[in-house]
Amino acid sequence: MAAGRNGRYNDRNRRPRPSAEGNLARKPDVQEQREWERAQRRRELEEVRFQRREEAIRARRAKQRAMTQAALRAAQKISPAAIVSFAGVVLLMVLILACYIQLNAISRHIVDMKNQIEVLKTQQVSLLTRYEQAFDLTSVKEMAEAAGMTQPSDSQIYYIDLPGEDQAVSFGDDDVSPVTKIITAVKRKFHEVLEYFQ
Repeated sequence: MAAGRNGRYNDRNRRPRPSAEGNLARKPDVQEQREWERAQRRRELEEVRFQRREEAIRARRAKQRAMTQAALRAAQKISPAAIVSFAGVVLLMVLILACYIQLNAISRHIVDMKNQIEVLKTQQVSLLTRYEQAFDLTSVKEMAEAAGMTQPSDSQIYYIDLPGEDQAVSFGDDDVSPVTKIITAVKRKFHEVLEYFQ
């Protein structure tokens, strides 16, 4: 470019710039368009794949739900025989538990009775020793002889023979009415049952 007198550029001497409409300028636009179209196609393909994956996941979940609902429906249908057998098992378990409770109570009662037997044995020994000390036959004989008592002679001993067999008669059973006997028997049984469960 040539400068004028005033130091300004002259429009006449300016060279024309190359236009942007040539083949060299259009090629990059076409390539960018093609790359954009490819990227758009890739996005569409990815969206289609994502939608297919989502549909497959939904289908799997629907199948799983259907299977679980079918299993729940099958499980909800309980046969009466199963209910009866379950009730029988529960009843047997309760009976076994009650038997164990009774067994423990009986074993505790046996232990208590054994302790009582031991205590009574020691009391028996002590009472026998006291009895022997209190009723010594030699001391009784000496006291009787000191009081002027003597043993009987043969002429003073008489033997009596009674005909028939020995028998004992108890009085008082005939006076009780049958209703009273039944009431006393029921009371006795009731007390036995109460003692058994205690």
